[in-house]
Amino acid sequence: MSAVVHVSPSPPIPGTLSATTTSNTRPLDEVLSSTSRRAAAFELQIKAIEEKLAEDLSNCRAIESSLKEAFNSIKRNYRRADKDALRTHVPPIAPELNQALSVLHELEERLPAIRTQAAHVRTLYDSSRGKAQVLVKELRWLNRDFTSRWRTVIFSRSSPVSWRWRATLRALFALAFVLLAWCMWIALRGAYRAHRQRLVWGERLIS
Repeated sequence: MSAVVHVSPSPPIPGTLSATTTSNTRPLDEVLSSTSRRAAAFELQIKAIEEKLAEDLSNCRAIESSLKEAFNSIKRNYRRADKDALRTHVPPIAPELNQALSVLHELEERLPAIRTQAAHVRTLYDSSRGKAQVLVKELRWLNRDFTSRWRTVIFSRSSPVSWRWRATLRALFALAFVLLAWCMWIALRGAYRAHRQRLVWGERLIS
């Protein structure tokens, strides 16, 4: 018969088990500690943000209340100014408007007379200007010498004289011209006759 040998398992070594447990728990502690530190830092940041938000919210509320007060003050001042304007400016405006209307009615009534007077003044001005122009022309005419005026009266129509005076001068000029032409004709005829008779000029008169 063969003998059966039973082999019992060997017990674990105490030093080896403690080392394995220590090596497994150390990373967990480090992870927990880093996580707790991060959580604490996040918590501090969240608290700081909450405080900042609370401060900004209080500032916004203060600004909103200031704006509301300013708006209400502006509205009150506007209403007060309207009331003061209605109380101080409107009563004097009414008599001024009535006075202006009365002046307008008076001007409306006087306008035709003023228009007639203006037309009369315009007519007088035009006539006076025409007379002044005539006087200036006459003064210029009188400032000219006698021969120049005589030639202008006889040989042109722009002389400022009456037609009777112009006709008289022209008739006298025509008569003088005829007489001069006749005298010259007689003289030329006598000279020609003397030349034909071979007479010396001046020895005897031509009958």
